[in-house]
Amino acid sequence: MGQEFKVEEKQCPKLKVLLLDDEQDILNSLTRVLRYDYDVSSFTKGSEALQHLQKNHVPLIISDMRMPEMDGAEFLSRAKAIAPESIRFLLTGYSDIESTISAVNEGGIHTYIAKPWDNNALKETLSKAAEVFRLKHEKQLLMAELESKNEELSALNESLEEKVALRTKQLLMTNNKLQKLFKHRTKAFKDILLTLQAVIQHSTGQSSLHIERIAEISKAVAKRLKLSDSEIAYIYLAALVHQIGMVDQTRAPTTSSIDGIKIPDDNPKLGAEIIRQIAQFEPIVDIILHQNENYDGTGLPDHLAGDEIPIGSKILRVAKNYEFFISKNDNRFGMTPDSARSFIKDHTGKLYDPNIVKAFRYIVENEATELKADACIGLDRLKEGDVLKQDLYLPNGKIMVTAGQEISRQMLEKLRQIEKDNDQPMIVFI
Repeated sequence: MGQEFKVEEKQCPKLKVLLLDDEQDILNSLTRVLRYDYDVSSFTKGSEALQHLQKNHVPLIISDMRMPEMDGAEFLSRAKAIAPESIRFLLTGYSDIESTISAVNEGGIHTYIAKPWDNNALKETLSKAAEVFRLKHEKQLLMAELESKNEELSALNESLEEKVALRTKQLLMTNNKLQKLFKHRTKAFKDILLTLQAVIQHSTGQSSLHIERIAEISKAVAKRLKLSDSEIAYIYLAALVHQIGMVDQTRAPTTSSIDGIKIPDDNPKLGAEIIRQIAQFEPIVDIILHQNENYDGTGLPDHLAGDEIPIGSKILRVAKNYEFFISKNDNRFGMTPDSARSFIKDHTGKLYDPNIVKAFRYIVENEATELKADACIGLDRLKEGDVLKQDLYLPNGKIMVTAGQEISRQMLEKLRQIEKDNDQPMIVFI
């Protein structure tokens, strides 16, 4: 039976490396190079090395090709069966292409290391492999946490079994996508981000377009404020995952009321706790945690005020509130984009940073159509020839205009009449 690596809360400072070579001098040389960075175990016999693998978790394996008892291809093939998640390397001083191909096919090697080796190149190769292994480990911790939350939800309310089953199915589908080996840090980062977005969409019921608009507005405002490229990237990333705290479905949704308008709480404390577990996401933890702080210090969780609040949090607060005011997903106040901008302006200095509001208003009033996300406008700004990017629904829930349709003069007049008759503003995305 193949050996599985256990997800542990604490891991050794040094990863374990197994060395196999029939020449003791080579083992001694490799050990001297690697012992300061890794926990090294060396063997001259393949059978002894395999016995060690049966009893120990070994992330990295280096084996010589030519050995009398069993060659490297056979050893790595058997090692793969015992420890399939280990990253395997072939050490060879021969230009034997057939043996190398055999090791690749049967042993599933990551790469080969030629004799004589360069110490710095060897360290660099193992360092990259160790990073891949650690990324996989971080992914396991994240998925274990999500599965744990899902199990708690099922235990607390049996009436939600059907929803839990659907959620579990989606998480398993996402997990299957993440089972592929991460080839490098960039791909791993993107895969984790996609996973979080899928979980957020499933937990909140919001479409990907809803989050995308918030992220694009946040990024545009950050650029308008001339923030650094790294700050802009972190703010955009934080906007994409700012609702990750909503994965806890056992927590009753809470709201805050501003002038009679109830604004939902995105559970930033839990969101920050989840994001903090992913090393690459560390720079956005504070942005997530303080997204509900008020500029005048009356917000939560720490009552920060003014410049004490991370600038990313202040930008996100404006962008997400604006999207909520104009969205039909969970807001029944039906603000037009103009009304929503007026509301934000009226609460500048209380809820929102004046400099950020100024940049935000410039973006949505002058550059909305240049954003990658669909531009949201009221019927007062809709004109003949505009093309809808999303379906337009009537107040009774029926589709009036489908996405991709061009607005004619007659249709525009009809829409304005419907808006007038129902005394409820209509917004469209173009």
